[in-house]
Amino acid sequence: MKGLIAYFSGTGNTEYVVKLVSNEFAKRNIECEIFNIENDKRIKDEYDFYVFASPIHIEVFPKFFIDWLSEKAPAVDNKRCLLLSTQASQVGYGGRQVSRLLERKGYSIVYMRSIPMPNNYYLGKFKATSEDKKLEMVSEVSNEAVAAVEGFLRDDVYIEKQSFYITELSKLVYKLYMPILNNFAKKNLTVDYDICIKCKKCEKGCPVNNIKFDDAIHFDKKCIACQRCVQKCPVNAFKYKGEHFEQLRW
Repeated sequence: MKGLIAYFSGTGNTEYVVKLVSNEFAKRNIECEIFNIENDKRIKDEYDFYVFASPIHIEVFPKFFIDWLSEKAPAVDNKRCLLLSTQASQVGYGGRQVSRLLERKGYSIVYMRSIPMPNNYYLGKFKATSEDKKLEMVSEVSNEAVAAVEGFLRDDVYIEKQSFYITELSKLVYKLYMPILNNFAKKNLTVDYDICIKCKKCEKGCPVNNIKFDDAIHFDKKCIACQRCVQKCPVNAFKYKGEHFEQLRW
């Protein structure tokens, strides 16, 4: 048996969960190939099962992930599927959002779960996750990975209850906020060039190619506010509205 884990991760939370899930399959002698959807390649219908995972943006899966599922995930014939999301809140509403899309492509969703992780978006009115809560979340996510893999392999169908009305409202809010998200970096971020080492990791790592770096950093208007550039800068050179902030560590 061989599976594929296809994922998108902004600052590393989803990637962390994906590696835990992959390790749990490996402990049971089941091989899983891990595929980052930023490779922008189509995947083939050559696996026994599929795992799809992404962070939640404004309570639903980001358009970047939805578009990839729609355009690049293969059509299959009743292949079993595990669907995971990560978010700072207790529940995200991405599962209900894409379940019909996956079912139309021939996937049978056996396990669908949203997993709380430390908040990476604590700018403006949003607050960072407390240190105690971070430790609690990171400890619990290991149990979540075990439960997901064991439930999936036993064919114990688990579909997390997600409100239809909240899902539809969140999709609408996300759509309305898209122009704000697209301009997030251009409007809010600046760079402290006294400490910037011009490594260009921000440019190379941006999932939507929103950053261009020549003598200075320039932002386009297609940001998805994933926070990767500000959280992954090795010298914390980015400023939000003129102020440095503490990068996420856990």
